[in-house]
Amino acid sequence: MASFGWKRKIGEKVSKATSQQFEAEAADDKDLADDDEANWVHATKRRKEILLEDCVKKSKELKDEGANLAENKRYREAIHKWDEALQLTPEDATLYEMKSQVLMSLHEMFPAVHAAEMAVQRNPRSWDAWQTLGRAQLGLGEIALVGKQTRV
Repeated sequence: MASFGWKRKIGEKVSKATSQQFEAEAADDKDLADDDEANWVHATKRRKEILLEDCVKKSKELKDEGANLAENKRYREAIHKWDEALQLTPEDATLYEMKSQVLMSLHEMFPAVHAAEMAVQRNPRSWDAWQTLGRAQLGLGEIALVGKQTRV
């Protein structure tokens, strides 16, 4: 069987002016597509920055809520709020330090030491974190370890 198809010679009935106009529009469309590509990449970067700012803002709100709960002796709820904040900003040493202090108030020394170590690891220059780590280790009875750390 023979296949059937329409064949048309391009350029036979198309004027040069129309052809040039079409080519100019195609070039403009290509430039716009390149601009859209650049805008898309820029918009993605900008959106990522906005998301990071939102995470920091939400983390600060959760941190403040947790501090208020801890002041009202609602320690478990405070820990829950701080854990949520740590999911958003895992490098915040003050969250780990506050969590460690609350865990010590609940007499949960092993998790308190772990949280204090995380705080010191995140910010080794924070004397609050070192002091909290020392208090948590004293709660475990690690007097020799506390003495070693205070000499350093």
